[in-house]
Amino acid sequence: MKKKRLYLGLSITLLVLFLLYFWNFVRTVDSGTIPVITYHSIQDENPENNEYIVKTSDFENMISLLSNEGFTFLDTYDLLKITKNEMELPKNPILVCFDDGYEDNYTNAYPILKKYNAKGTIFVIGSYVGKPGNYLKWYQITEMAESGVIDIESHSYNLHDLFDEGPNKGKTWLSAKLEGESDEHYYEKVKNDLTWNNNLLYEHSSRFPIAIAYPGAMTNDIAIKAVKDSGMEFGFVGANKKASKIDGINPYEIKRFHIKNNTNVKNKVRFLHSNN
Repeated sequence: MKKKRLYLGLSITLLVLFLLYFWNFVRTVDSGTIPVITYHSIQDENPENNEYIVKTSDFENMISLLSNEGFTFLDTYDLLKITKNEMELPKNPILVCFDDGYEDNYTNAYPILKKYNAKGTIFVIGSYVGKPGNYLKWYQITEMAESGVIDIESHSYNLHDLFDEGPNKGKTWLSAKLEGESDEHYYEKVKNDLTWNNNLLYEHSSRFPIAIAYPGAMTNDIAIKAVKDSGMEFGFVGANKKASKIDGINPYEIKRFHIKNNTNVKNKVRFLHSNN
């Protein structure tokens, strides 16, 4: 009996180890998917060890490996063509995204993307542009948008911040209503914010935004309706374990993988191979 329990325990341990090895070092995203990776700030100064600040050299390593291994860099307008069957899904597609609109996206990430003939998409918080604290300026947004390297999209105008207290504490202003706010008023507030941001970004980029990265990766049915009615074609959610399949894709809940300062770049690139 003791021997049986020993064999059983050993078998379970080996199975768990195999599954962990497969999950972390063997599996890749499925074929027919659209992998999306998301960064925030790209800089070398990180005294507080913020997980969303990635070193410039690590970012370049990622873009270099993706380029050398034959990935096709896409933006949201390419994705729109693919979903409308106006463009075939290429082998190993990749969308490289940046949330919030930090100035180091211009000073550090943009030159690297140009160097490797890659593309990137920056989801901009309109009300943060030009603010102190490492945020993009309008002339930088215009330059990047006109280069064809950077796709400028929406992260809301002013609905990115979090509720500090109350029943919605920790939720974003986009993803939750004010206390006592009606569904109708909430819908109009979100729609007006997104429409304002779209027009503002269009004014400075000459291309109408067609996508939003939901602030905090949080959304709901009313917010999604406001996104649709403000003229956008796509909505991106947050950290996930899988990529979204193009066949039957929900365009307003497209999955993304967050890249952090401790991400194993080489293993992540291996994982992102979809072999479409």
